[in-house]
Amino acid sequence: MMALYTSKAFARDVVAILYYSIVLTGITVFVSAFIGIIQVLSLAQKVAEPEGRFWDGVDAIGEHYDIIGGCICGLFVVAGLGSALVYRPWRRRVNRRVQGRAGEEPREESSIGDRTSQTRLAATTEA
Repeated sequence: MMALYTSKAFARDVVAILYYSIVLTGITVFVSAFIGIIQVLSLAQKVAEPEGRFWDGVDAIGEHYDIIGGCICGLFVVAGLGSALVYRPWRRRVNRRVQGRAGEEPREESSIGDRTSQTRLAATTEA
């Protein structure tokens, strides 16, 4: 993600930065809620000492935080790669929708940062 904020292609592409920030925040919220639920259930199990298959599963999960940590790292990698693969088609669709509402003909972008540079070029040639 750090490469996203430091690369010149994304330096002025606010939509790309917002997109990846939302993806990263969503994953972080999901992971923190999952860990929080496991922690609360483990605490309830230690205090109340309930019995049953559900609580045996909670105990098993509580004993394998190393595996859970590896899965969380894998989730961040998979979600990061998935969001990178999905970004371009999603961005094209959004640009077509925005241009359709504005009454313009949709045009294809050759690279991610072109939209910003095209806007700047149009503004300088009109002035």
